[in-house]
Amino acid sequence: MRLKIKHISFTILLCLGLLQSAVAQKGAKKDSLVWNGRAMVPMSSIPVDTILFDLSGDLDKQMQPLDTIFAYAIRYSPELKFEDASIEKAEYNTRYTRYLFLNGVTGFYNYSWGTQTNLNSVNAEGSVLNNSLGIGQRFGANITLPLTEVFGRPNRMKQLKAEEKMARYKRADAELELKRKIIADYYNLVAAQKIMNVRQQDVESARLSVEIASVEMRRGKIHPSELSRLKNVLTIAESNLEMSRRDFMVYYYQLEVVLGVKLSSLKR
Repeated sequence: MRLKIKHISFTILLCLGLLQSAVAQKGAKKDSLVWNGRAMVPMSSIPVDTILFDLSGDLDKQMQPLDTIFAYAIRYSPELKFEDASIEKAEYNTRYTRYLFLNGVTGFYNYSWGTQTNLNSVNAEGSVLNNSLGIGQRFGANITLPLTEVFGRPNRMKQLKAEEKMARYKRADAELELKRKIIADYYNLVAAQKIMNVRQQDVESARLSVEIASVEMRRGKIHPSELSRLKNVLTIAESNLEMSRRDFMVYYYQLEVVLGVKLSSLKR
């Protein structure tokens, strides 16, 4: 009886294990695989701010061409969106001012009802000055045009047209300045990545020299001061590597800020 119970318990545990494995495999199929620089891993395991590039290879060969990057920047840059809104504001201002002269034009309409009555005005001599009915409807318009609208309107419209041109020229200048920033940040990023790889090699060489020197010192072939010197060289190499990593990350995220999109979306 005990053997049967143990057998049943083992069977239940085995079924639960298979069920969990199946659920895990099902979830893994839904999770797409991406390259993290070393191997293909599930997308859910990648942190949001991870750089999805192979830093051992040239970065400029993994990203889209510079013209494509320019197109992304022009489309998504917040600075250019602000300039586009300034142009739109100048255009609406011109359209609004074009009809400002209508401020001097007003219309009126009134209607009165009740018992019909003659409204007469009599002067001192007894003659009737006017005779009008007290009921009925009246409508009309009053037009008042200031002289500034007559003589200053053409210059005002020319001024607004000039402001529209200024907004467009400023937008074009902002686009040129954006491209200059992209060019500088792009090539700074590429150079920083190559320098980082070179300094990584320096660190590896210095570390290997320290390991060899440690063995040679134990054998009595070199003086301990030589090992100390090599360790100092390794420390300097590691410090330079960290500085180059910092420069790379600064240029990386600066370029993202300028573009307005993640650099991972620009992978080839």
